[in-house]
Amino acid sequence: MTNTTIRYGKLLARIAISLVAISSLAQAQSLPNNNYTNFPMIGLVRGQTLQINVVAYPPDPCFATLGFQNSSGTPVGSALTVTLQAGQSASLALNGDTLTNVPGQRVEILATAVPTVGVASQCDASAEVYDNILEISSVVVPGTLGYTSDPQFGMIGVTELQTAQLNVVAFPTDPCIGTLSFVNSSGVQVGNAMNVQLAPGQATFLALPGSTLVTKLGQRAEVQPVVSSSNGGCIASAEVYINGLGTTSTFFPTDPCGPSSSSCTAF
Repeated sequence: MTNTTIRYGKLLARIAISLVAISSLAQAQSLPNNNYTNFPMIGLVRGQTLQINVVAYPPDPCFATLGFQNSSGTPVGSALTVTLQAGQSASLALNGDTLTNVPGQRVEILATAVPTVGVASQCDASAEVYDNILEISSVVVPGTLGYTSDPQFGMIGVTELQTAQLNVVAFPTDPCIGTLSFVNSSGVQVGNAMNVQLAPGQATFLALPGSTLVTKLGQRAEVQPVVSSSNGGCIASAEVYINGLGTTSTFFPTDPCGPSSSSCTAF
């Protein structure tokens, strides 16, 4: 048996193991709708634009409808139906100026990318937030086919001039039932906890002002967002934004394959 044959055999075995692991992961993940590319909620203020991008991942085409919805699950802005050949891409933008007239007021938005039902396609989607003047991106979020049923976050830093915010959305067709909170580096809850019971498409958030944790400029407090979901239907994200301006300085999507997810396999 040659070395090439041995390497080829190992490669086939690795692919087989990967396929089994991926199948197992898909069963454990929260997959609200197999036709959706899923995103968490993303904060937006006046002077910013949220843009969803989609590319047809070679060698397949992409047939999809792009859009946005607010925390009540109501569509906002325009929608765009795309027909893309392999390698082609398209974008749809939502200007924050059309959502609020109050400077610094944040609006949480969900980007959606829904492939056309019954048509084979491969749509690779992402979302980004950029400012309207310089057009510099401050947030980039990858789309995913699903998340684990137990949203997990690491620690995230917040200062006196910032607020940490934990967002959840219930994707169709499942509700989101659970509790939102933050804990400090000792694992002790800081700030308030919030019980949530959201119908499919609805979203909400829990905010933690940094001024309740530190009292001097230059001080930082590390906190961990915690989502205790009783039914696995909550898609979560965390943000840190600048008080007054409302602009996001840090965006933290939930880990789609966290260390405590027993069905997740690292390769």
